[in-house]
Amino acid sequence: MKGAVVARYVALSVILVLLVAPLAWLFISSVRPASEIFRWSHEFGWRTFVPAELTLQNYATLHEIGYWRALRNTIFVAGATMVLGVLVNAAAGFAFAVFRFRFQRTIFVLVLLSAMMPFEGIVIPLYTLVRALGLVDTYTALILPEVASGFVIFLFRQFFAGLPREFYEAARVDGATWPVIFWRIAIPLSWPVVVTGAMMLFIMQWEAFFWPLVAAPSPDYTLVQIAIARNRSMEETAWGRMFSATTLACLIAIVPFLVFQRFYLRGLTAGGIK
Repeated sequence: MKGAVVARYVALSVILVLLVAPLAWLFISSVRPASEIFRWSHEFGWRTFVPAELTLQNYATLHEIGYWRALRNTIFVAGATMVLGVLVNAAAGFAFAVFRFRFQRTIFVLVLLSAMMPFEGIVIPLYTLVRALGLVDTYTALILPEVASGFVIFLFRQFFAGLPREFYEAARVDGATWPVIFWRIAIPLSWPVVVTGAMMLFIMQWEAFFWPLVAAPSPDYTLVQIAIARNRSMEETAWGRMFSATTLACLIAIVPFLVFQRFYLRGLTAGGIK
């Protein structure tokens, strides 16, 4: 028994090293001079992770690629998508779980299929629609297509379907309308799923690259992933600046997960428990 426990901890330690080592090297490389970044990368040793010289020059030059504006844009777009997405997807999940209407199952299957469809398959008709509406190079073009999520709708639907219908019936007997039931009963009970859906929508926008590049090519609407990619060109790659930009993006994106991780894990399991 003791040997099994030791083997388990050894295996977990190896996995931890494999996961953390690349991130550690990324952060350390962001504070190294450009000439030192790849000097010891060919041999895995202490010199790989212990820089001989530290510098913040890579961070100081981030303004040259418009990184800080891109960071503000991404925070705004991801935050707006998260708030609107939770409201829209929760309402859709509530409707699928509580009401009965024609073609309900067919529509729900289509919602699930939308979550499985590769984005590249719909980017052309989506761009055509956005251009026809005059939304190219706007925040609306970046936010609106990402609000609805088939998988988040599925999580809310599973959670609301697992709640006793007596909650809703008792509220209806007391004279509560369906919007009141949704806002005052269903949403407070689904807090773990709300956090889970919000985090999924946030990270989806935080790592978005293809659609922002197509829908909003103007520098005024650049998002952080595009700003990171601008460190690379046909002539050269500014590795130090790329690593510093990536490090900041990772650190900011991980904050919501650290704050709400217990709700996030509960939400992932709540959708499958009835």
